Amino acid sequence: MYSYNSRVGFSMVDSDKNITINSIVDFFQDAATFHSEDIGVGYDYLTPRDLVWVVNTWQIDILRFPRYLDRVQIDTLPYKYRGFLGYRNFRIVSEKGEVLVLGNSMWSLINTKSMKPEMISPEHSAIYGNSEPLEMDYQKGKIRLPERAKEGEEITVTQHFLDPNKHVNNGEYVNIAMTFLPKEFKIKRMRAEYRAQAFLGDVIKPVYGEEEGKYTVSLNNTENKPYAVLEFE
Repeated sequence: MYSYNSRVGFSMVDSDKNITINSIVDFFQDAATFHSEDIGVGYDYLTPRDLVWVVNTWQIDILRFPRYLDRVQIDTLPYKYRGFLGYRNFRIVSEKGEVLVLGNSMWSLINTKSMKPEMISPEHSAIYGNSEPLEMDYQKGKIRLPERAKEGEEITVTQHFLDPNKHVNNGEYVNIAMTFLPKEFKIKRMRAEYRAQAFLGDVIKPVYGEEEGKYTVSLNNTENKPYAVLEFE
C-alpha cells in the first residue's frame, strides 16, 4: 500500500464545502503517479520507452464526503495484472482512520508510437508488487445509456483540457458530465469508462439521460462514438 497525506483545500470543494468528485479523481491520479515516481517507474522511466499508462475505468464510492480543511490520507495499491491491463484500488481515510471514499480502476499500458497496448512485463509488474484488493462493492458490466436521452451543446477541446500526454485529462470528462446533473443530486457512486482519446480541436457531443435514479452521460465524438461514458448514482 502506497500512501500520502494531504488536506482538502478551498479550490477542491463545492458550495456545501464537500470535496468535488473531480478533486477525488485528482487525489487518486496523483496517488498513482506519486507511487510510480517513488518506485522509479514514473514519467521519466516510461517516456524513453514510448510507454504511457491510460486509465480505462473508474469506480468511486462515497461513504462520507471529505470536507473543507479536512486532513486526509490517500492510499493506493495495485492488485492484479492481465496482459496489458493493470488494476488498482484507492481510498481516502480521515485523520481518525475512518474510510471516507473507496475507488477501483483499470489501466492500460500503451505504446505511444504504435498507439497499441503493450504487454506488462513480469519485471515491470514485480516493481509495483501485487496486493490483496480492498473490500468494496465491485460493479460489473458496461455502463448503458438510457433509451430516452437528450443531446447537450457541443464542446471543442481547447488547451486547458489537456494533460502532459496531450489528450483530454480523464478528470475533465468528469467535470463536463457533472454539468448535466440536477443541482440537488447527491452522488454516492460514480463510474466512468474511457473508450477513446480526445485531442486538441476535437469536438465532444454530450448525450445524457436518467433512469431508475441513475444519471448517465456519454461524451461522444462527431460520429456519435463515445470518448467517455459516466454514470452517477
